[in-house]
Amino acid sequence: MSSGFVYIMINPAMPGLVKIGLTERTSDDRAKDLRSTGLPTDFITVYDELVTDCKTVEKRMHTRFDSFRYQPNREFFEIPVRQAIRGLMEESVGYLVPRIGTNCGVEILPDLKKKYPDYLKPDFHSIKLTHSDGVLYLESVRYRYSGLKDEIIERTDLSFIVSSTSEMFPASRSPTDNARLFVHQLDEYSMIHCTDLFTHEACMDIAQRHES
Repeated sequence: MSSGFVYIMINPAMPGLVKIGLTERTSDDRAKDLRSTGLPTDFITVYDELVTDCKTVEKRMHTRFDSFRYQPNREFFEIPVRQAIRGLMEESVGYLVPRIGTNCGVEILPDLKKKYPDYLKPDFHSIKLTHSDGVLYLESVRYRYSGLKDEIIERTDLSFIVSSTSEMFPASRSPTDNARLFVHQLDEYSMIHCTDLFTHEACMDIAQRHES
């Protein structure tokens, strides 16, 4: 079981058809991949959902609309876009990855504590994804001394994290969606290489298990 996006796409060169598929990256990245299909126009993502089990949700969608397939074993269906969107909203119930935070700074510390209860450094009291001047930052705040309120604020530009050839967390995407991807898509091994959020002991343990 793996999290990812189940998407609904259209292409102006294929009127009346919708494409229903999945990707473990982002739907926009998948749309870019499809540019090499030889069609004169690009695919457009009209709707997607980030789900905990993208293969199961995609299968449910394909089963739901099987009688509308344009060709057997292809991901194209002769259905209205609105019907496809309604279907994805219904079939993804129970599989949705919760949307985190708000549209400004997105607090992810509670979600990280839930996912990594034994790994995070104990002195953080805030970890957010924030936008500033077109840059997406991972912003961590921790107390300098126990019992005092002096804070150390560190901000990391996340543009260095790439998936294939594109940024995994582009600033053009909302901080809310980037936060969901950051928490639910990066695994523990990626976290120790991309962030400084885990204790030294946790980093050593994770590295040993993944590199042995």
